Amino acid sequence: MKIAPLEAATFELNLATAFDNQDLTCYAIIDKAQDKSLLQKFENHGIGVRSKCLLPAALDSDIEDYAPHLLELSPLAADADIWPVILRGGAQHPASFTLLASGLSFDTLWDHLAAFSEILLPDDTDMIFAFWDPAVLGTLTGQASDFTLHVPAPVLSERQRSRLMHGIVAWWYWDRDGNPQQILPRDNVEAVAAHLVTLPLKFTQVQVDMLVEAGVPDQLLDMIKENQPQLLWEIPPSQQYKVIEKHLFEARKLKLFGMRDILNCICTALIYGDALQTNATIAALLEQVKVGAISFDVAMEQFP
Repeated sequence: MKIAPLEAATFELNLATAFDNQDLTCYAIIDKAQDKSLLQKFENHGIGVRSKCLLPAALDSDIEDYAPHLLELSPLAADADIWPVILRGGAQHPASFTLLASGLSFDTLWDHLAAFSEILLPDDTDMIFAFWDPAVLGTLTGQASDFTLHVPAPVLSERQRSRLMHGIVAWWYWDRDGNPQQILPRDNVEAVAAHLVTLPLKFTQVQVDMLVEAGVPDQLLDMIKENQPQLLWEIPPSQQYKVIEKHLFEARKLKLFGMRDILNCICTALIYGDALQTNATIAALLEQVKVGAISFDVAMEQFP
């Protein structure tokens, strides 16, 4: 059974209920790499109390302008005049904004989240871990109500998830369709042992592969925007990701797995449209690609 995303009214009610508890503080994570103006906008509205870059290695450097920041929201954010500004910030900037409710102090929450900003790969190589990206966050936790996730299965184990959610009462983000999503901590046997999870997290190869796959549609879309933007002109921006993901699935059905072949297949689909399915010559060539008789490059050379 599918779990529906939150309705706007339900979302606002959940927020109001969460912050009826005076022991909770509202925080936001704003990624300045995605939007440099949003943090300043919040501060200009008097919403922010204090903020700090979440990447320890970037502190007091020029990189701070391209890094995520933890922002403590003013208690006055409970005012009806302020919340719409906050909620619009999330809905209008879904790739750069998430909202948290926590009983932790600013410094304690910063220490907790900053410790997750780096992970270890199976070969012990360390890398920056963009858990603050809503698309990554939903994939990590396996957000069942987010139908826009390319990889819906949870990447994190139950213990890792519980470790990430420690001290966080609720975590909200907006999906690609603009729907608010609410992540809540889980109470189970595995969560009891969450403190046994050491940091930085070390991912298995399967987890790494899942995270890499989660970003493939975005990578392909960026490549097309940079090299063949005219192919997207007639597609509304809000629909471009879905179109690219759809053609990615079709490329995989042809047993294309290299990024170059997949990109060429998607560009071809954008150019030819329905003719890929309705033209007998093209259909026959694609069938040969599928069975491995010819490469996609050879097929393209013979397209009418």
